[in-house]
Order: sequence, then C-alpha cells, then structure tokens
Amino acid sequence: MAKGHILLAHGNRDCQTIYGSVLVYEGFQVDIAEDADSAIRKLSIKSYDLVVADLYLESTDDECLVRRLRRDSSLTNVPVVVLTGWTTEAHRQIASDADADDFLALPTRPRDLVDAVVSLLSKPRRQTPPGTARDRDDRSTAHEI
Repeated sequence: MAKGHILLAHGNRDCQTIYGSVLVYEGFQVDIAEDADSAIRKLSIKSYDLVVADLYLESTDDECLVRRLRRDSSLTNVPVVVLTGWTTEAHRQIASDADADDFLALPTRPRDLVDAVVSLLSKPRRQTPPGTARDRDDRSTAHEI
C-alpha cells in the first residue's frame, strides 16, 4: 500500500524522472503532469494527498498553479511543495504569497524532497470552510480529460 498519492507537476523531464523515481522508491504513488492545465485536469478527477509543483509551469492562462489550487475550494487543503529553479528571495515570496506549504530550490537533494513530503503528510490537513469542499472521491461528477 502506498504511503500517499502525489501529483508531481513539473515541466522538466529530468526532474520528473529523478524526483518521481525517488518518491516511488520511498513508497508513494506518483502521477506526472507536464503543465499547469494537465495538473488541474488530473486534480479534478483524482484525489491527491500532496502536490509537488514548479513555481512556473506552462499554462493557457499564465497563472501560477499554486494560486489556481488555492483559489479552488476543493483543493485548498492539499499541501503543496514548490520545487523550482527560480531561487531568488522574490520567488520564495511569490510561493509564500500563493500559500505554498514548502519551497525547495533546485538543485535539491532528493532526500530533502522526501523529508518535506513526509513532514507535510504527517501534519493535519488544512481546513476547508464548511460547505465548500466537494467530495474528492466522487468520480461520478468528474470531468473527462
């Protein structure tokens, strides 16, 4: 049984391979999204325990994926780790302002990502305001990709 279900939303194939493989090795189930739009589609049809995302992903609307997640009432409680090559203090502030739970600058040791994931998954989930969360496991209302 998997330790948790993670969506790795990153446009860099090397990051997908390296960090995705490490998370699988550590016992997590991992799905990959190469851009923000496919990440949103995956999140709309499947329940994830955590999202690992690049700060900037290709998107039809050029909006930060973390901001999009936090605006969706059904996803506000999903922890997000930003894993990015954008490493200035300004980029950290963008991630913080978007309400990311953790920020890891590339290159980062795979162990640091695993530690961040384990730490976030061991904490109680964020609370969603009553009456706003949809049932994330109700696939009868899910949209097709």
